[in-house]
Amino acid sequence: MNFESNWAFLADSARRTLRRLGKMGAGQAEAYILATRTIETSIRNSTVLTESAIEDMGLSFRAATRDSRVGFACTNIVDNEQRIADTGEKALSVARLSAPVPGFALPDKQKATHVEGLFDKAVVMAGVEDAVDIARRLIESTEVVDNRVCARGGQVLLAYIRKGVVNSLGVDVETEETQAIGFVYGNGVNEGKPTPSCADGELLRSFSLEPEKIGQATGRMIIGLFDSKPIENFVGSVVFEPEAISYQLCDAILGAVKGEVVAAGGSPWADKTDQTVASADFTVYDDAILKGGFASRAFDDEGHPSQRTTLISKGQLKSFLHDATTANTLKTENTGNASRFAGGMEMTKMIIGNGYKAKPEVYPSNLVIQLGNKSKEKLISEVDRGLLVGSMAGFVQAGSGLISAQLGRAHYIQHGEIKHSVKGGMVSGVAFDWLRQISAIGNDAKQYFNSVVPSLRVEKVKVVGSN
Repeated sequence: MNFESNWAFLADSARRTLRRLGKMGAGQAEAYILATRTIETSIRNSTVLTESAIEDMGLSFRAATRDSRVGFACTNIVDNEQRIADTGEKALSVARLSAPVPGFALPDKQKATHVEGLFDKAVVMAGVEDAVDIARRLIESTEVVDNRVCARGGQVLLAYIRKGVVNSLGVDVETEETQAIGFVYGNGVNEGKPTPSCADGELLRSFSLEPEKIGQATGRMIIGLFDSKPIENFVGSVVFEPEAISYQLCDAILGAVKGEVVAAGGSPWADKTDQTVASADFTVYDDAILKGGFASRAFDDEGHPSQRTTLISKGQLKSFLHDATTANTLKTENTGNASRFAGGMEMTKMIIGNGYKAKPEVYPSNLVIQLGNKSKEKLISEVDRGLLVGSMAGFVQAGSGLISAQLGRAHYIQHGEIKHSVKGGMVSGVAFDWLRQISAIGNDAKQYFNSVVPSLRVEKVKVVGSN
């Protein structure tokens, strides 16, 4: 069977298996179906290193007993109905041996949300040669900026994704999406001294990547780090650019608003609904229906319709993110945030997730920080002494929000002007304090895998110098 007929067979077999599980005593059951075509090209040391075109298809079942014991099983053998049925039965067998999951639930039947801009036939029609061409242009446009700059790595990935969810409560939805990503990272060597790595990229739903724009931006970042100087310890203003915000600060927010964490009592905001948790200028929402958003979707990975959920409004906490189980546990509304998103460093998994091989968890779609009205240049001009931080490395401590991050791409600011790039150094503090200390928000939003964020200026940040 071919790709299309395999899908139809797999979906029909999943429906029959769900009916069979009901007759075998399952209280609730779900099938998640995923098919992907990906074209991937890698860059290493100024060379297009590898090219691949991969098709994958599979499904998973979750089956729950009437006392909420839940089992999971998956398969990528999609042309054998008996194997598919056996996979469903295995999920039920695992459930009978498992501990109960308090509050376990699946969503009821509802109409999927229509979201514009999630599919482009040009991505489907693209070939390996197109990905190779984009990769070559990424390399050339990065290195043409300065002969001291080298494109050390990067990737181009074009993906067609078809997914469906069917459950015993009447959910039966499917959708087609496309994704296109191009990024490059590199460094430079000036007078024998290497710079830290810098990177830029685009994450789109359409076949409209601009490799020259990406590469030139990366090259300019790199040469901006030549002649870096160490700095001393101080406490001052820090303008965090979107890349820096998308990682550590977004992770801190996510750790506080995930329904699973709230239900387990691990969120520092669990009892702070309608209370102030951030600056009055700060508004954050999860927007799964954002037109063309990289993480937008018609429904979540349990089949619940997508929506926009306000999390923080003008500094006040308004809501948390939920899937069917956490919503049921906490007796609140399902926000449609069940996700099989993988995270991590493997590009394909970052884009399409673990798919049918993983159980869903609560995760944002597009975590959006509402834009302010100041340009990045204006944010900088109002700083007496501080830093412009483009990237940093380090983790946020779960629960406490403690951050201790090594500066990657950073510049020293004095009297409203950038003086020089920074060699070494760190910033440290508590993310939840930083949210309250935001003094201005930029108008320069950038899309990342699961966030759309602008620059933020934060006051009273501890800077640890490298002297």
